[in-house]
Parts: sequence; C-alpha cells; structure tokens
Amino acid sequence: MQEYERVEVIRLLDCEATKANILLALKRLSNSQSTLPAGAPSALSKIQPAQPEDAVSIFFAGHGAAQGARFYLIPHDLGYAGARNAPDAEGMRTILSHGVSDLELEAALEGVDAAQMLFVLDACDSGQALGAEEKRRGPMNSSGLAQLAYEKGMDILTAAQSYQAAIEAAQLGHGYLTSALIEDGLKRGLADRDPKDGLALAREWFDYAEERVPQMQEREMQTRPSLDFAGNDPKSKDPKQRGIQRPRAFYRRELETRQFVVAKP
Repeated sequence: MQEYERVEVIRLLDCEATKANILLALKRLSNSQSTLPAGAPSALSKIQPAQPEDAVSIFFAGHGAAQGARFYLIPHDLGYAGARNAPDAEGMRTILSHGVSDLELEAALEGVDAAQMLFVLDACDSGQALGAEEKRRGPMNSSGLAQLAYEKGMDILTAAQSYQAAIEAAQLGHGYLTSALIEDGLKRGLADRDPKDGLALAREWFDYAEERVPQMQEREMQTRPSLDFAGNDPKSKDPKQRGIQRPRAFYRRELETRQFVVAKP
C-alpha cells in the first residue's frame, strides 16, 4: 500500500471549466509555468509537474460527444446557445470546435511522468475515447486517449459505450457513474470487496461501477416503467435491455504488485 506526502485536489467548476482551463490544468502536470495566464483560476497554481513516484487522478463529470472516431469533452464555453436537445449541423460543428478532443487530451498528457494514472469520464458517448467496443485492451485507436493510455499504462473508466447516453438522475444529484463511484463505491465502502480488506483499489473501484451502473438503471426502469431509456441504442434484441448504460474500463496492464489505492473506506 502506497502512502503520499500530500494530496492536492484541484477543482474546475461551472464557468471555470473552460477548454483553455482544462487543457492548462493537464499541461501543468508536465510543464508547470511560474505564472498563470490572465484570468486563469488561481487554484491551478498548485499544480506542479508530476514526478515518477506520484499518482495522478483525473475525474471529468459533464457533457461529451462523439463524432466519427473522435471523442470530445464539452466544456462550459461550448459556443452554442440554441436548442439543448436538438442542435442542427452547424450548431454541432460549433460545439465540437469548442470541445476538447481525445487528440488534445493526448497532447496535453503525453509529457506527464507519473507512476500511476487514473482517468474517469462521466459523459455521454465517452466509450468512443476507447475506440472499438469489442476490444478492451491495447491501442484501439491509432491515436488519441486510448493510445496514450496504452503507452503510459493509464487506467480509464468511461460512463457509457460509444454513442450512448450517460444518464443523470435528479434525485441522485449526479450521473449514474459518479453516484456509483463516489456515493456507493467510496462513501458506503462498497468498492472494497475483492478482497474486503479496508482498501478500495482502482480495479475494484472500476469493476464495481461497471456492475453497479446497469443495476441502477434497471431498478429505475422497474419503478418507473414509463421512462424510455432506449435512446440511441437500437442494437439490443431484448427490449428490456435497450438503452442500458454500460460503462467501459481500460486497465493499464495485467495486475501489478503495486496497486493504486483509491481510498480507505
């Protein structure tokens, strides 16, 4: 079990979660500048270049979109003010041009030298960041976040499959994935299970969320059968399974002796 001298938590919330600030925060993990650009959140000054003995965790909870083989994080400054549920082609181009693509994430993180890295993407279409759905390990895109994860040995968990919605429930105050990871997995200690030893390991945490998120939606479908979760998932032959949100995990390598301890529930 590893111990760290200190833990720095950097938050970019609401209007601070712009494309420029997101990329700046990631780039500072490999190349910290002495001064921040004008208007940048002061909290980013705490970010120093990661050292080979450090661990880096990145958690994005927000909107996402897939286009072709690419995945985009949608920041606060999305550049679009039209209808929320049905942007036209021009509106979608505007949104994507303001988004943070998997290629930009790759460029921002490629210089990070840390012993262990985790990346959680709680966003719609986020499985596209890992490429083809039938594969789980290896460099699934020729470039982008999946390739970077393979090269650096970074664990990634996405909220959904490619071109699949990541559901947010008002009563939870979070998306299903964030609720499963934080509220159930850590606060209730349910991710500590294989074995139950007082430690929530990264792989336990991710595996728990992969199992838990579909259960949460299935329970909601049973209690509120009028809800339509089919969305853009017409492939399932079983109508009851259509639209079930299913997270995807990419694991850095085969199980290592030094595992990432996420929390001590």
